[in-house]
Amino acid sequence: MVDRLAKEAAVEDGPVVYDKIPKEVIVAREKDHGLQMWEQQWMDTRKGALTKALFPSVKKMLTQKIPTFPELTTLLTGHGNINSYLYRLGQTDNWMCPCEEEEQTVDHLIFKCKKLRNLREEMIRQIKNTGGNWPATSETLSNIYQNFFVKFVKSIELSDLK
Repeated sequence: MVDRLAKEAAVEDGPVVYDKIPKEVIVAREKDHGLQMWEQQWMDTRKGALTKALFPSVKKMLTQKIPTFPELTTLLTGHGNINSYLYRLGQTDNWMCPCEEEEQTVDHLIFKCKKLRNLREEMIRQIKNTGGNWPATSETLSNIYQNFFVKFVKSIELSDLK
């Protein structure tokens, strides 16, 4: 049977039995398909709202070089050494920020906390010096002004905000 199929495939006028697709094409197609599936899951999920607000597109997020360090991970995910998260886990009995203004959340730390005012004002100054506007959205901070945002986050000592 194999010999017969080989002979049929060798006949020039015969039907095309086999189309060879380069491995690179298959890999690229599968990568695109996987990315489309991931993007759809990202859009459909109700989890990770904070991270989704910062990075609404998986494809765009994958093109960025995002540094990894604990404080940035905390502010990108809302999971870490902040009172609102620790309170939800039962690790602290106080969800308030030490500035005593409101609950210590990621948005509070980035945009409102009095204890971080000087650091935030420096970030705002840098953003405005490049022609940017304030207030900025979380997405704008993490995408367009990422360098300034990362510098701001690196200067925060979350353990001092307890």
